[in-house]
Parts: sequence; C-alpha cells; structure tokens
Amino acid sequence: MKKIKIGKLEINSYVYIPPMAGVTDLAFRKMIRLFDKETLIATEMVSSKALMYNPDQKIMKLSEDEHPVGIQLFGHEVDVMAKAALLAEAQGADFIDINMGCPAPKITKGKDGAALMKEPDLAVEIAKAVINAVKIPITVKMRLGWDECQKNAPDLAKRLEEVGVCAFTVHGRTREQGYTGSADWNAISEVKKIVSVPVFGNGDVRTPFDAQRLLETTGCDGVAIARATMGEPWLSKQINEYLRTGFFSPEPSVDEKVQLARIHLEELIKIKGEVVGIRESRRHLINYTKRLKNAAQVRAKIGQINSKGEAEELFLRLKEESLCQVN
Repeated sequence: MKKIKIGKLEINSYVYIPPMAGVTDLAFRKMIRLFDKETLIATEMVSSKALMYNPDQKIMKLSEDEHPVGIQLFGHEVDVMAKAALLAEAQGADFIDINMGCPAPKITKGKDGAALMKEPDLAVEIAKAVINAVKIPITVKMRLGWDECQKNAPDLAKRLEEVGVCAFTVHGRTREQGYTGSADWNAISEVKKIVSVPVFGNGDVRTPFDAQRLLETTGCDGVAIARATMGEPWLSKQINEYLRTGFFSPEPSVDEKVQLARIHLEELIKIKGEVVGIRESRRHLINYTKRLKNAAQVRAKIGQINSKGEAEELFLRLKEESLCQVN
C-alpha cells in the first residue's frame, strides 16, 4: 500500500483508532499493539485546562513500543491549547489531535469538542496557535456540523487545512445526532473533495467489509474505528489485511478471547492498581465475551467481580462449564 503521509509522519495502515473516553488508555492500546504494530492510535482526550493545573497527567503517559501514537487535546482557550500542545509534544507524541467532534454535553457546554464547529473562527485560531507551538503534525477530529442546519465540515476543514492542519477524521454524524441514526458517508466525501490532506472516514465501520465500502463511497484515505474495537483489538489488523489482499485472518478462538480478557485485566491492574483496574475492566470483559453462548449470564457474573482472584475464578469457569461456545 501507499503510505499515508500526515505531515512528516508516514504510516503503513489504513486505520486510525481515535480516542474513546475511559477506553483508549495505555492498557487498551497495548492490546491493540498485540495484533497491529502500525495502526495509528491516540490517547484518551486530554483537557488542556486540566493540564495547566496538573501537567503530569497519567492519561498522557506513552510507552516506547506503541508508536505511531498521538495525544488528543480538547479546549477552547487559544493560549491554553498552545501550552497544552507543548506538554503533549514533550511526552513523545507523534502527532496532536484537536478534538472538535465530541458531542457529550459536559464537553460542548464549555465551548469544547463539537461546540467549536459553531465557532469556526475560534476553531481556526486554536489550530493556528497549536501548529505554531509545536513541531509535530496537527490533526483534527470533527463531525459534519452542530446540527442539520449547520453542517459546515467542508468549509471548516478547508480553512483548517489552510493554516496547516495535516489530516482530518470526520465522523459522519452531527453533534445533534450523537451516536444515533446512520453515519452519512456521502457527507464525509464532501470533506474529502475539498481538502488535499488525508481524511479518515468515521462512523458505522464494524467489519473489514464496512471499511472497504466506506473508502469506496467517500474516497477517503483511511477509516477511523472506535467502539467496534472494544473487545475486538484484532479488528484493525483484519481491516488492513482485507484492504491490502482481499482476505483477513479469522478472529481469535474462544479460548484465545478468554486469554486476551485476562491479559487486558492484568494490564489494567498493573497500571491502575487492583481496585480501579477491576472496576474499569468490567466493560472490557463484557465486550470480550459479548458473542459467547450464555453471554447474559456471563455479563452478570462479570458485574460481580471485585478482585483479581474472583476474575480468575470466572475465567476458569468459562472453560470448565463450556460457556465459551460461539452462538
């Protein structure tokens, strides 16, 4: 495949795994890297304002073996975003992603995330300041617009490209839609037509076949996959294989999925301690077992896990009771 160039960064992947709050932490990114060493990935989104009070945030910690990796920042204060970008660069990020797409009310009510699409002049000023502050590439994740009446993604993307943004991820929904309805891939193509830098299409890509259809529909350079990777850290590898060869590796066996769940749990405990690690592991364990026979009963048991020992007992029962049978 032809390498995708994001400024001075070159990647050998069609896939970008953008931030998911409470998901794309270091443990999750390590799981992705077990299968795919080259896919582009980013940390959870980081508050630029919070960095001014506590520059040493664990959420920005990167490991040496996870590149190419970026840090995503959110905020609406120009000077603060520029200072935060310097801190992200110092952490060793390969790129900085500016969040102009998060639809969560707690983010948008403060003019952050997708709210910046209602204030394009401010969005451009932020991008310009961040670009001038650091030497690494700057990318932007955006939505189609605030709502159906304000779908300004193409115009905003063009303006951002003109000040130096190196790539875009475009989610095919408005902020008003949140994650409901279907992603509008045709609308994503309008952004791709107007800019010359790489564009990653985002929304409703759950399989390698979806990825191919999105690229054919939009003309995008790559796909961004988020929620579909939860419990399926092998998905980016499958997508890259399929787009390159027309074939892709089968998903892991039942026993392998149980082992992956165990590894993920251990990574979370190692990074965050047993109490927090166990609590945060529950959603991941549910996703690893979501397609297993008697998944509802398994979910109930996962919800009762309070220690590593209880988790190990569950993993053992999954095998002994033959609950790990694919539907």
